[in-house]
Amino acid sequence: MRRLLVPALIAAAGAALLSAGPAGAGARAGGGSITCQGGSLSAAFNPGVTFRKQTVQVQATGDLNGCASQEHPQITGGTFRFVGSGTGSCPGPFAIGYGKMLITWNDGSTSTLPQMSFRAEVSTASVDGGVVSEGRFKGSTGHLSGRVTASPVEMGAQCITTGLTRYEAELDRMDIGES
Repeated sequence: MRRLLVPALIAAAGAALLSAGPAGAGARAGGGSITCQGGSLSAAFNPGVTFRKQTVQVQATGDLNGCASQEHPQITGGTFRFVGSGTGSCPGPFAIGYGKMLITWNDGSTSTLPQMSFRAEVSTASVDGGVVSEGRFKGSTGHLSGRVTASPVEMGAQCITTGLTRYEAELDRMDIGES
């Protein structure tokens, strides 16, 4: 029995190493990574966010600046569009939910990140966790974070009157990389 077991274990280990080799190489080759050190985000909430918790549609656009990618050195910036929905209310989070982001890079290529979570707070904004499903950096995970530029007093006044419909932020960082 032991004579049959040892060759079987060696064969199984060899098969595992062979199957892990190409998969590991494919994962490393992946879509690559990029980091951007700045930019802007401008979002619209519909309906306007009030003190009553409700479903909110979010549409955002922005710029990505100071981008660097070892695999794609020609990419130095881009623009993005985000569309999603979630729930929100004042005093915050103003909106929390999921959506889809499309990035158009300065070299004309694109990256599509479906199912990203977003969070719009009084002082910070973030979009996380989407995996690039199409285009440049396919298979890599995205993250974007920034600081809100509007005053909390102005946003609070809008919550009371018409509802908060505009949201602006400066981006600190955007990363797309291996998960």
